[in-house]
Amino acid sequence: MLWPLRTEDQAMLQNLQNRYSRYLLLLFTVVWLSACASGQAPSGGSSPEELTRNGPYEIRSYIGFEYPAEYLRATIYYPLNVDRPVGGIAISPGFTQLQRHNNWWGARLASHGYAVLVLDTNDLRDRPEQRAEALFAGIRTLRQENARGESPLYQQLDNDRMAVMGHSMGGGGALLAAQKYGDQLKAAIPYTPWQPDADFSGITIPTLIFGGEDDRIAPVADHARIHFDSLPDTTEKVYLEVAGGDHFIANNQSGHLHGMLGKYALAWLKLHLDGDESYRDMLYGNMPTSDRQQFSRVNN
Repeated sequence: MLWPLRTEDQAMLQNLQNRYSRYLLLLFTVVWLSACASGQAPSGGSSPEELTRNGPYEIRSYIGFEYPAEYLRATIYYPLNVDRPVGGIAISPGFTQLQRHNNWWGARLASHGYAVLVLDTNDLRDRPEQRAEALFAGIRTLRQENARGESPLYQQLDNDRMAVMGHSMGGGGALLAAQKYGDQLKAAIPYTPWQPDADFSGITIPTLIFGGEDDRIAPVADHARIHFDSLPDTTEKVYLEVAGGDHFIANNQSGHLHGMLGKYALAWLKLHLDGDESYRDMLYGNMPTSDRQQFSRVNN
């Protein structure tokens, strides 16, 4: 037989319930703050630390597809066992360089869930205008591979999520492609770009520019900073200048910078190519002191 609780017992029980609810709220708050402090992504994405290294996907690469007239050859890197269509990226090397000088980007980006075409230009001395056309031809190639039944990428790409990247004159080409073909692209990442007397006020797609403070080939005062300043204020843009960095900060030879530059490039792609808003604060908020010390200039 159940006896009714006395008034004083009811009050004690209510007090215990209130204290337990406050405890649960406090526990949840501590766990949430701990996750934020540890650098975990706030909504299920990769953490900043995870973006500094290869991602969760096993990757493959292939050649031998049909090469268009705009570039000589290319390699496509892609992830395995991704459960949704992936975005695509085309990358151009710089003046007198080959894809092997920049192909770490192909493997790194593919391991985080992108299909990446790294190309060789028709001529090592191709100008930025020619590299812009080569980059957009690379985007067309990715879309064609998505439709070709024998392709490893058959029906694996999202044709609306495409970006361009490039080094030096390839970076100038990425900016020119962004300006000319922006209606068919979602993002651009030129690194140590070379393109004198350039006005990129027509670029509307999000653009991340990496510069090197001590670049003697494409001095930032004449190239990267000028390019960034010419971008409209209505365009989402970020400029990151590596302290003491030279012209080759983002090439294969600069492995000590791959973690840092890869992290911010991936965050840019995840936000602007994939639409994952959990990366916005990482790019536009206050940069961690340990990162900020590695850059001589940050504009975001």
